Amino acid sequence: MMKGWLKAGWLSVLLLVSSLPVSAAPVVVPATQQFDLTSTAGGRTYRIFVGIPAKPAPADGYRVLYVMDANAMFLTALESVRALERRPDVPKDLATVVVGIGYPEGVDTSVERTLDLTPPGSGSPRIQAPSGGGDAFLAFIERDVKPKVASLAKVDPARQGIFGHSFGGLFVLHALDRRPDLFQSYMAASPSVWFDPAIRDRLASPVVMAAKPRLLVTAGEFEQTPSPSMRVQPNAERMMGVLRERKQVDSARGIADLIGRREGVETRFMEIMGEDHGSVIPSAISRAVYFMLAPPLPVPAVPTAQDYLKMSPEQRYDLRLRVRDLPDVSRIPWLNGLKKTLHAGLTKAQAEALHAERNRMDADNGTRPHEVNADK
Repeated sequence: MMKGWLKAGWLSVLLLVSSLPVSAAPVVVPATQQFDLTSTAGGRTYRIFVGIPAKPAPADGYRVLYVMDANAMFLTALESVRALERRPDVPKDLATVVVGIGYPEGVDTSVERTLDLTPPGSGSPRIQAPSGGGDAFLAFIERDVKPKVASLAKVDPARQGIFGHSFGGLFVLHALDRRPDLFQSYMAASPSVWFDPAIRDRLASPVVMAAKPRLLVTAGEFEQTPSPSMRVQPNAERMMGVLRERKQVDSARGIADLIGRREGVETRFMEIMGEDHGSVIPSAISRAVYFMLAPPLPVPAVPTAQDYLKMSPEQRYDLRLRVRDLPDVSRIPWLNGLKKTLHAGLTKAQAEALHAERNRMDADNGTRPHEVNADK
């Protein structure tokens, strides 16, 4: 668990390095603070980490990113946000408050988070800790954490997001189901759907959401397919059995597909190559930050069949990559439009040549189309 001291608005993190003298000064993270906050309803105490930008708040207030499991993830999320805000291709006034919700020292974090981050009625025979406190934890965020953050900085209630990994990812999906109006961006990394399979049915509801939330779901490649290093572990067969049972990647992709069918919900799924359930965390955080904060990509015009033919193979490849990076709500209609215009304006031989070119360019560059593309 990260150790920190609140001092004059700075979060100090002492790095115990054996080569340094005992009197070495702690490393400090500017413009951050931490404090303990007790739930007004449940009476339980949490440790809250807050990073407020040094730059002035925009006219509408700062954006806010809420991060679960903050003892482990707050600093990674904070630096990911600050790194994005330093880029030259984002608005100059982009400024975000990062809020981490964690636990004080001396508590069993694994037990506490199992209770807080799982929906009511969920459970698994593999997990003995109490579970099902997701509604109470969501109420704590709404009634206690959000007002406290609003008292510390001017924030924009219309531009807020929530990120969680594993049980935290499951909690993000639960929050979307229960309160789609509480945040505008929901980022669920490697959600533990196996712990609450019934959430699929709840999220498949055809009810139209009054709010128009955005959802990102991510999972690591080796959360379902064993990595080469796992295969040589002494307990490899047991570990691979757990992967096969939980089907993390298929479950995450399936959840994104279910929610993407809801009217007005912009949904994206990303499989992160080369990462397992633990190693994927920094990559998942960076993708979540980009998803929430980066300016939306412009949708290119659909070219005519002849204009598409006049492009070089590299130009067509670049256009395909731009379109692949669009959310499904924009990408699939664009692909349907291109399919229609090419079908009407190309010969069969030309269409087959372009299809072969696409496959070749993907193979040469290590890329691939989305699982869901234009209508059949």
